[in-house]
Amino acid sequence: MRTFPLHALLSLGALLALGVYAFRLGFLPWAWVGAGLGLYALLVLWGLRFGRHHALLGLGLFAYWFPPLAFLAPLLFALLFGRGLRQKEQAALYGWALVWPALALLLVWHVFPTFYAFYLSLFERVNFLRPAAFAGLENYRILLQDPLFWKALGNTFWYVVFTVPVGLLLATGVAILLNTQVAFLGFYRTLYFLPYITALTAAAAVWRWIYHPEFGFLNWLLGTPGLDWLNTPKGVFALLLEPLGVQPPGFWAGPSLAFVAIMVMSVWHFLGYQVVILLAGLQAIPKEYYEAAELDGASFGQKHRLITWPLLSPTTFFLFTLGLIGAFQVFTQVYVLTPTGGVLQDTLTLAFYLYNKGFRDSDFSYASAIAMVTFLLILVLTLIQRRVLERRVNYEI
Repeated sequence: MRTFPLHALLSLGALLALGVYAFRLGFLPWAWVGAGLGLYALLVLWGLRFGRHHALLGLGLFAYWFPPLAFLAPLLFALLFGRGLRQKEQAALYGWALVWPALALLLVWHVFPTFYAFYLSLFERVNFLRPAAFAGLENYRILLQDPLFWKALGNTFWYVVFTVPVGLLLATGVAILLNTQVAFLGFYRTLYFLPYITALTAAAAVWRWIYHPEFGFLNWLLGTPGLDWLNTPKGVFALLLEPLGVQPPGFWAGPSLAFVAIMVMSVWHFLGYQVVILLAGLQAIPKEYYEAAELDGASFGQKHRLITWPLLSPTTFFLFTLGLIGAFQVFTQVYVLTPTGGVLQDTLTLAFYLYNKGFRDSDFSYASAIAMVTFLLILVLTLIQRRVLERRVNYEI
């Protein structure tokens, strides 16, 4: 016997409630909300075939005046008449009821803004102060011809290449050392984790003083007074090859000294998080493997190359994926250390350029186009990474 899909109505009611709120805030046209109300009404009418008591579901149609009713009406119906539902139907209903609050947060803060950003990118210079004309894909055409966009993309590429593998290798080495039985082990673990729990803006402000050309600790330590770390736009490869008389052109000169300084600060800040995750992975590896390797005469390097690295691959794959996604969104430390994007925009990143266009120039349509291109780049690179690296991941211990 066919039954009424109450859990489907619950999901539709949750979406309808979110849609009404979005309509009131001006983020959604009335046509979408009206379509949701119409579909909800059709499901309620269909429910009348299973009994007159299904008319109680019609309370959700008052969602226009009180949005939570669209979600609460099916729950109220289940509380009153739930005993008449089969066990499978009850499980589906209450499962959806428990999942939807978390799912709603994802929809409100991630999914809906993504679609809304794409919607804004199709208009000409949206600033929410005047009506904007529809421009289609014009913003994307301009974006592909924008030299600052390509500059930001190149800088972001260097940031990913330098920080993700270097940070992961450094964190792996530290985690291996912290996984041994040494004195004051808890103190060392806390010491490495402290930078990560420090507010990124505060940490970046401290590092700005460390890089100070006259009073900075780094210049005092290296004996290089006057070296302006955060205002040197010359590429590091060009600086290294300069004594040899080689001058790499443009992009191949490498990231600027200022951007390398930001990368060093970023690796330092996120090292503690990676170390804690890697420590958890290391402690999941059975000690018997290392004991057997020692009996076979394996050296320290051979044990970690043949045992630790393969069995730690799920953890390193996880951190590499998160590192790639986070590196493409780097903003805070760049903004604090170099508020103007560097001397020659040498520290400008995609997220920083998006911020400038949206909140400095009040061009939210162009900023949305940058956001969508960044999203597609992250998505494509993550899928490629998963396709290439996941086959080398060993999930069996």
